[in-house]
Amino acid sequence: MGQNNHGVSLAEVLLVTAILIILAGIALPTLSLTVDDAKVTAVEQELMRVRTGIDYYKFQHLELLPGLDPNNGNWTTDAFNKQLTWATTQYGEWASPGSSGYPFGPYLLEGIPNNPFNDLDDVIVVPAGASASGYPNDNSGWVYFADDGTFRANTQATTSDGGRIYDL
Repeated sequence: MGQNNHGVSLAEVLLVTAILIILAGIALPTLSLTVDDAKVTAVEQELMRVRTGIDYYKFQHLELLPGLDPNNGNWTTDAFNKQLTWATTQYGEWASPGSSGYPFGPYLLEGIPNNPFNDLDDVIVVPAGASASGYPNDNSGWVYFADDGTFRANTQATTSDGGRIYDL
């Protein structure tokens, strides 16, 4: 009996390669949109979590917004972070969670989250009465406006339909 040794022809290899290239051309943009959509969902969830913490802080602190240092009356990032992640008094003084006389908070047990678009977790606090221009600029994870308690993702990224992440 003779052996029938047929290899793969060059035409067959080229045909399979062309099909794979076409499939990759179809799948990769879809995969990219899926990853971007996942980031949008993640930033929406983080915004909701921090905004809920801000609202709850305000509810428990005589309608005061976080970020105002009760010791010096200045709006600071340090005060914002600690008032949301540590225990506080009704007037916004902070101490380690569980400290006696500090019955409120913490509101963000896992700390300030990273912005999924730039992987930064720092917050720029724009003091009440200060100019709010120049944002978004991607220089921090988040920006907080002390005038009204608005908390935004500090990124110039856009959604798949062209909307600004900053405006979410």
